[in-house]
Amino acid sequence: MVYDFDFLKTFNGLMQPSQVDMAQLVNVIEANVSQYKYFYETSLKDLPEIIIEVTNSNIPHLLGLSNRHHYGLPDYNAGVIFEGLKDDWTLDNLKKGDKAWFAENQDKLIGVLLLYQIFHVQECKVYSTKHIINQPLGSTFKRDNIYFIIFKLANNKSYSIELSPIKNTENSYFPRSLKINDTKLINCEEISMQLVSQQRIKTKKTKIKKVEWTLD
Repeated sequence: MVYDFDFLKTFNGLMQPSQVDMAQLVNVIEANVSQYKYFYETSLKDLPEIIIEVTNSNIPHLLGLSNRHHYGLPDYNAGVIFEGLKDDWTLDNLKKGDKAWFAENQDKLIGVLLLYQIFHVQECKVYSTKHIINQPLGSTFKRDNIYFIIFKLANNKSYSIELSPIKNTENSYFPRSLKINDTKLINCEEISMQLVSQQRIKTKKTKIKKVEWTLD
């Protein structure tokens, strides 16, 4: 199976996480999802337009590849992780590096393959936490600084991207986390959000050191 643009547009979540090719995953995401700014119109009167910025460095955290979730990575710099996944950071190596990681985060592999549809609001629902963030029910959202959530249902599971504001901006957000079957959404306000345009994020190419696995 080849992961390409058409694959992302039509992916229904019907894949075993153990079958995911990590190199193909990060390459198709970089080509079609990350390194983009997405511009939306919303139904919120006080915030009629928002921007979501998605970078390569966001992707490892969404996959649970951080020092909080995976204890055997050769390096924890997000850029190094992203580049490593293109090389020899295979799914087998990730499993060997931390045997608990896959059991806890395997559904996130499928969720990342749904990101194209999520950021293009294909068969998705969007929620705002603004009305409960200062109430007891919204304490978790306040702690994690979550303002918006995009919800996608696929293969009888729900995938929720939580968005936090980017510092020193008025209406720009980044994907902080990916949750599976999150029940807190029942307390949030559903809003309408429509993608208007997207713009490639141009960054200066920097050489990232290569870090290899040293597994027994």
